[in-house]
Amino acid sequence: MTPVIILLLVIAIQAGLYFHTSSIAGAAAAEGAAAASVVRSSREVTAWRGQQAAQNLVIEAGGLTTSAAVVAVNTETVAITVEVRVPRIIPFFPSSVRRTVIEPRERFTTELAR
Repeated sequence: MTPVIILLLVIAIQAGLYFHTSSIAGAAAAEGAAAASVVRSSREVTAWRGQQAAQNLVIEAGGLTTSAAVVAVNTETVAITVEVRVPRIIPFFPSSVRRTVIEPRERFTTELAR
């Protein structure tokens, strides 16, 4: 009976780690998209800003990214995909979590243009 209880406890801990990492990835993607959506610069600068914001949030939360965030910028929206590595105790759980957030770009209009 004891091995079964220990196995269930380890599975519960692994599930907690997975959901925590999923939360970090979602928050990082949202933060990166929000940071990139307000930039009024070239696509490269906008993408860089989103990547930096996402990376900083992952680092502050104690996670590890598997690669740099992927940012897709067009005239209307900003989409950012963040992949974060999951600490693994049990081998059959996924090794990473990927989250994507799409946010509209902010439009700035002058008072005369309204």
